[in-house]
Amino acid sequence: MGKIKSAIITAILVAAIVVLAFFATVSFPVAGSGKVNKYNSFITSINLGGDLTGEAVAVLYPKGVISEADYNFGIPEVPEKTDDNSKEVEEAQKKHDEYIEKYEKIGNLYVEQEVLVDDKDGKELIKSVKHDAEILSKRLGEKGYSSYSVSVRDDLTLVVSVPTNYSYSDYRDTEHTKSENSRTDKQTIVSNAIKNMAFGGELSLRNSEVGEGHDKILTKINDDVNSYFKGFKKLSRGGGHYVRVDLTKVGVEKFEDISKRVSAASNEKAVGFYVGDSQLLSLGLEEEISQESFLITVPDEQTAINYATVLNSCIDGEAITLDYGTANDIDIIYTSPALGNNAAIFLFCSLLAIIVAAIVYSAVRYRMLGFVNAIVIIMYSLTIVVALMLIGIQLTVTGAIFAMAGLALLCGSNFVLFEKVRQETQKGKTMQSAVKSAYKSLLKGILELHIVLVAVSLILALVGVGELAACGLIFFIASIASYLLYWFTRFMWFVVSSTVRDKFAFCGFKREELEDD
Repeated sequence: MGKIKSAIITAILVAAIVVLAFFATVSFPVAGSGKVNKYNSFITSINLGGDLTGEAVAVLYPKGVISEADYNFGIPEVPEKTDDNSKEVEEAQKKHDEYIEKYEKIGNLYVEQEVLVDDKDGKELIKSVKHDAEILSKRLGEKGYSSYSVSVRDDLTLVVSVPTNYSYSDYRDTEHTKSENSRTDKQTIVSNAIKNMAFGGELSLRNSEVGEGHDKILTKINDDVNSYFKGFKKLSRGGGHYVRVDLTKVGVEKFEDISKRVSAASNEKAVGFYVGDSQLLSLGLEEEISQESFLITVPDEQTAINYATVLNSCIDGEAITLDYGTANDIDIIYTSPALGNNAAIFLFCSLLAIIVAAIVYSAVRYRMLGFVNAIVIIMYSLTIVVALMLIGIQLTVTGAIFAMAGLALLCGSNFVLFEKVRQETQKGKTMQSAVKSAYKSLLKGILELHIVLVAVSLILALVGVGELAACGLIFFIASIASYLLYWFTRFMWFVVSSTVRDKFAFCGFKREELEDD
């Protein structure tokens, strides 16, 4: 390759890296539409885990179960008896006694007697709560949170914790009004996710006019509604958001009959998809349907994900058995980051320090060849940043460690290669011959190592849930990037070194000079 062509390629690549690195790391104000907005860099737009930006926590009480504080607050007061208020005192005392008799204390909680009609000691209720905790945990795992927890407290309540899913730009944003604040929007999304995931009850199809029985259920009591569906999927296209419903062969036949009855209704021409007594979806029908799949419109992408997750859980036979109240009954508390308010900054600085250290070591050890390795290191870092932002993976401290493990894999592969080339040159080979033989001798080992790591990371991403799955996906991307950039190193080595005459000095290598006797 000629010197001019080599210099042009190097200049273009370096310029592209500089521009991409600028937009990846620098945030700045942008004027437009009569006001000043802010461009948030790629890094500040990455969603962060709860250890870096805090968590949303909710305590879910089954219907008929209240805390001791709520119980005490609700006890009717009985006024002091006087000659003029005996009847009033008598009525107040009656209400007081009825309230006391209404509840049974189990542990630190109070349960309505109606709930315990056939379960005096509460064992079945406790069993149901534990079952629901497992189902809710699976639903949150399917939603793709990097870290979350569902635990049982006092045997009868569920404590749910999920990451707020803030990016750093959300977390630091305190200048905008509430309506414009993306942090508030993220809180709404997280709150809705917890409330949606807690929908209890079996799946049913209803119409207020056409059906029979409770709330006009469209299917017979002995029908297995779950057998109608293959699955539910989130779909976004053309600016709209949908839940795609895929039917089984039985489902197609059933929906032909249901759609025929509903489309003939005088007023409500819709099929409601209910989980328990909560309507999730509404399918409008003006005529019969006979296709194997159809779309139902929802307000936004997150709602589509939530509803699809809950409905898939139900058709898999994993319905939540108890009623944990309506969305208005669930309070969400937002906690501070477990690692401190500046954890995201400290993590970024630590990662930057590691990257700089790798670049400095490359330059000291391998001279201008270190410049080639520095280009590859920066390209790897930008690849991880862009992937995290585009795919929406929530980055935690553990995830960052996996990303750095990928960097160590890349640098380690290159450093082993560089040393192998050094050994080959000491045998008297030319630089071109040494590079060729070094790559050839290491090909099998490097390839096998990357294949194993890609396979392991892919298994973690597909089989694992929560943070384990997120870390698996991060390391999968890191391993692929490491292997591709390992070979890109050879190309850049060839391009950059084409402009120099002494290839050995370029790499920081020294050939032994043989003296005449």
